[in-house]
Amino acid sequence: MKSIHTLVPDIYELFTSGKVDKNSFGKLLYTPENNEERQSKDNSLRMSSMGNPCDRQLYYKTHYADESEKMEAPVLIKFMFGDILESFLLQLAVMAGHTVEGEQEQLELYGVKGHRDAIIDGCLVDVKSASTYSFNKFKEGLSVDNDPFGYISQINSYLEASQNDPRLKVKDKAYFLAIDKTLGNMCLSEAPIIKRDWQKFISDKQGMLASPTPPPRAFKAEPEGKSGNEKLGVNCSYCSFKAKCWPGLRTFIYYSGPVFLSKVVTTPKVPEVNRE
Repeated sequence: MKSIHTLVPDIYELFTSGKVDKNSFGKLLYTPENNEERQSKDNSLRMSSMGNPCDRQLYYKTHYADESEKMEAPVLIKFMFGDILESFLLQLAVMAGHTVEGEQEQLELYGVKGHRDAIIDGCLVDVKSASTYSFNKFKEGLSVDNDPFGYISQINSYLEASQNDPRLKVKDKAYFLAIDKTLGNMCLSEAPIIKRDWQKFISDKQGMLASPTPPPRAFKAEPEGKSGNEKLGVNCSYCSFKAKCWPGLRTFIYYSGPVFLSKVVTTPKVPEVNRE
């Protein structure tokens, strides 16, 4: 019987031994559920968002969904590619002789719903496609202090909701199966386990969302060099409600990508995006 601990080398061996049959992936089709969920105006709390380190973002999504930034086509294509790649990894796991069960089954935890990726060899696994920078964080071991998108809380909610599933043989561990979408490297890393009162945690989140006023910002602006300007950090930059949360926000296009300035003392000598 295969073990979760040999998953990555077993998949690598498919390629090095020439056992991969490319025709087996002819039916690997993209299903749009994930992108529909990303663009959805459904304001219900979900397991995928419970780990969000910014309650203010959850509040805005619940009460001001119409003011969310609309994702542009290249962003949706990037997410679609990631979804396909994650499905591809699960197929490789099956080809490598591992047991893959419960793919994308809906779970429920004290009224909050979500979809786990799979149970592999009796262990709960969340599959991630990542840039080289993000992949290295998985490879080194994602920590609560270095988890800007709340993946650890998310996978822990799936683990808690799967406790009564007889296919889950390992009840106290969960794993990330990650792939570097640029270089093709893979890793399996054990997720930190969070011990919490899930019923109270969810009740507190729902109470926050029911409040007539939004919670405070979870993050502060950061200095932009020595110019006196202040910019949004990673979490706020990726937020689709950043313009609402930071009135007067200005966007400048640098060579490395857009920079969102909440305070401008010295106007950058690069193009500025007109938000009007």
